[in-house]
Amino acid sequence: MMSASGSGRLLAGMSPRDRRALVLVIAFLVCIVGYTQGIEPLLFRFENALNRLDRSEQLSAGYIQKIRMLPRRETRLAELEQEKSSVDEYFAPDPASNTAPADALIHELSSYSNISGARILQLTPDVESLANSSARFHGLVLAGDYSSIRRYLYLLETSPRKFQLVEFELNPSKEDVLRAQVRFLDPTPIQATTVTGHGVGASKSLVVGVYGTESDLPIYVAQSEKRFEAAGLKVGLVPAGTPDNSLRLLLSGQIDAVTASVYDLLRYRLEGAPVRAVIPMDRPPLEAHLVTASGSSVSRLDDLNGKTIGLELHGMVEPLLLQLLDVNAMGRDDVQLVYLDRRALIRHLRSGLIEAGLISGLEKNMLDHFELTLIETLSAGAAGWQSFLVVHEDILEHKHRQLVALAQAIFEANKILTQSTDSARAAAAHWLGRSRSQSVKSILERTEFLESQEAWKLMSTKTDDDIMLGAVQQLLLELGEDVPDITKQDLVDARVMEEYLQSERVRAD
Repeated sequence: MMSASGSGRLLAGMSPRDRRALVLVIAFLVCIVGYTQGIEPLLFRFENALNRLDRSEQLSAGYIQKIRMLPRRETRLAELEQEKSSVDEYFAPDPASNTAPADALIHELSSYSNISGARILQLTPDVESLANSSARFHGLVLAGDYSSIRRYLYLLETSPRKFQLVEFELNPSKEDVLRAQVRFLDPTPIQATTVTGHGVGASKSLVVGVYGTESDLPIYVAQSEKRFEAAGLKVGLVPAGTPDNSLRLLLSGQIDAVTASVYDLLRYRLEGAPVRAVIPMDRPPLEAHLVTASGSSVSRLDDLNGKTIGLELHGMVEPLLLQLLDVNAMGRDDVQLVYLDRRALIRHLRSGLIEAGLISGLEKNMLDHFELTLIETLSAGAAGWQSFLVVHEDILEHKHRQLVALAQAIFEANKILTQSTDSARAAAAHWLGRSRSQSVKSILERTEFLESQEAWKLMSTKTDDDIMLGAVQQLLLELGEDVPDITKQDLVDARVMEEYLQSERVRAD
């Protein structure tokens, strides 16, 4: 390192010009150091601040745009949620079928046969099972032409039960009839419908056929609210299926009771079945909508000739349709009637496998959700039709006490439904397949749930008009339908209601 004296001698030996140059160099170096150490970091931070400001302004503009779009997006989100709920209802399985998947399987496959035209030669449920799984394989043998078998397979693969086709064999045609062997996977486990367990013996048990509609809603509410258990009764629920199937189940003793309308009772009596109405259930509105899929070839009543029309499994919609056909110079033989539950009606309308459907309890706003077109609204001019619990006459003798306990649970459920409690609305939404609380509320408001005294008066009087029997018989006669010559006394047995009221008085005292 050069000492101070050495530096002095060096500077003294330099010319004035060199000293000025040295001063300039030192000043330049000082400026460079000052810039790099002081000014450049400030400029860098200033540029970063400007960049952050630009990004903040961009983000702020984006957030302002999102805030402006938020009401529109919220509206769209509500629309999408509503569409999703409609789709969920469209594809959801019937809650009544969940009570007995084995029976529901047979009913569903039989309805597919009626729609497609393919005949079921053999059905073998549960031919194989998967290890560590509740899924089962079922075997099916079909007969029909190519188009009918193709329609059947389409129905099978689009079922809400999520069937999966795993094997298919098509045999050569014989006299234009094909024979197809099908094996498919069913993820729904097969369950027994026998009512057992929980300390309740078979003598305290009843099996009731249900449809998953307003008419048997009190039965489900009584089950979900544990009213049957409180009455010392164990009740099993199984799908009742088509009118023919529900009658077969009653006659064979596979079910003890089923809900029915006056028209259903007349059909049972035409088949010679000794059935009796023992408990009045409720009064759903007597109104139905004749609808078709948007864009369908059916746009007016004249187009129904030769078409397939879907009807609900029970109730009063069929007499309304027959009356409509008669007004338009048509009859039962001019159309093909297929009995389906409400959800299946909507599914098959959308798929085009049935051309029209007559559905009750369908709100107008649901037409748009399901892309359905209203052709006609049918109403009999009455407030509603009376739903009854119907039993075989033998059950009246063998299970009279159980029926009295059943009446107790049903009328307690009617009180819950009349009060429209939260649990009642939740149960109704599940049973009827509705996801919107407002829709369920309107259904409960339109349906009349009877009190025990009112129900007793309905059963004890001898006037046919109390249950619309005379009006229905007259209508069917005018339409050329077969009608049994019976009175209300032939259809109604009031002993269950009488004993229930007596037991109610005893409990009140």
